Amino acid sequence: MKLKISWKYQTKKKYQITLETEWLEIKEALLLADDFESTGRTKEIIFLDQFDTEWTKKQVIKYLKELEEEPHNISIFFDGGFDQTTSISGIGVCLYFSQNGKNYRKRFNEKLDGLLTNNEAEFAAIENAILLLEEMNIRGQTIVIKGDSQVVINQLNGDWPCYEEQHERFINRIERNCKNLKLTLQLELIKRNDNKEAHNLATQALKGNKIISTIEVT
Repeated sequence: MKLKISWKYQTKKKYQITLETEWLEIKEALLLADDFESTGRTKEIIFLDQFDTEWTKKQVIKYLKELEEEPHNISIFFDGGFDQTTSISGIGVCLYFSQNGKNYRKRFNEKLDGLLTNNEAEFAAIENAILLLEEMNIRGQTIVIKGDSQVVINQLNGDWPCYEEQHERFINRIERNCKNLKLTLQLELIKRNDNKEAHNLATQALKGNKIISTIEVT
């Protein structure tokens, strides 16, 4: 989650003005708020999140403390594969996160039917990754999503138009789920060589090899 600061400032001549910052990381926002307060001319500080919810400084500090005990700093690698001869799809998701001062990797894959293209499998991988976040009770965070599909990344972030009806359905469901969980997706297009882990998971799913694991990583 990122925050903006709405700062009500008073000059020496008692003139008041409200200023607003750009989007900031939570810790950065708190440090800046402390600096504002040190001027002795701060009348009010309000934090605003990307869903227009207002936070007090006390609430932000409490949230940050609670966040350390929950999965955070989340990055997800995704991939999908489609076998034209069997019309079976395989998806792979690799989720990295921090919790209680340690780093973890969660992996899962799934064999799916009812899809028609490789791009649909890629969208299905992201959709299932968001459902996994819901199962982990992750809310109100910025999630980094990394994949090697130009079509899926660019259509989901709105850079490319979407003419495929099924793609539009996936996008609508993903956006609806993210809104419900107050998640902000930060989409990154990466090279195939940098997505081998998710690719291998999707390939194993096509072969019928189910994988679900969580391990600590350094």
